[in-house]
Amino acid sequence: MSLAISLRSEFLKTKRSPSWILTLVMAAFVPLFMLLVIKESHDGHLSDDIAKISKEGWNFYFYQGIGMISFLFLPMFVILISTLLPQIEYRNHTWKQVFASPQSLGKLYLSKFLVFQFFILVFLIASLLLIGISCVFSGMLNPKFNYNSHALDWQKLLAITSKTYIAILALSTIQFWMGLRFKSFLLPMGVGVLCYILGIINMVGYHVVDADKYFYTFSGFIFIKQNAAKVPYVLWSSAAYATVILLLGFLDFSRAKER
Repeated sequence: MSLAISLRSEFLKTKRSPSWILTLVMAAFVPLFMLLVIKESHDGHLSDDIAKISKEGWNFYFYQGIGMISFLFLPMFVILISTLLPQIEYRNHTWKQVFASPQSLGKLYLSKFLVFQFFILVFLIASLLLIGISCVFSGMLNPKFNYNSHALDWQKLLAITSKTYIAILALSTIQFWMGLRFKSFLLPMGVGVLCYILGIINMVGYHVVDADKYFYTFSGFIFIKQNAAKVPYVLWSSAAYATVILLLGFLDFSRAKER
């Protein structure tokens, strides 16, 4: 069985799962929040956002949106979707059938990982599209915002989005491993949320370990201006962590033929 057939099989399994709904619903949170928060006035006073948006409206709006997504919603989405996708096999008790299918363990493992990464990319793309729609409505609701002063810098937007995806790779890989490894979804979800919260506390409050080595908060780390010089190191670290964890996860997966 080819990898393409394995991928098609994995995609078909997601049709009846809530994975798509979760992806779109979570992608809508930040655009809706921004639409409600960014206003012309706050408590009767002119908003500070008027001056910022008038200088570079679209770029400011998108950067704020991606920043909020990277700090909170992307890590939470990865933790949730990494537990939800493997539950398709556990809930339907189909692991034995999957292992009995005419495909190698490598193709099975890789196809599941690629489908998981696909949902992360769909989440990012859907978030960007909805932020764009939110920006249009923001301009309609707030006439003082001059979104037409500057065009959107697509190259910068693509660069930021690419960095965000690379920064989340390490977290997504270890959550993917745990999602496959444990039958109960509570364990990988609980560990993921706990490690993320501890990472945020470590990054912005009580420093225990260097934040540029704690991959659970890499996606938020790269959006802090003081960390700009360390961003390349963090991105390479995320890719390296992901590679090692993916290989270790496959070794563990190949030894557990019954779940």
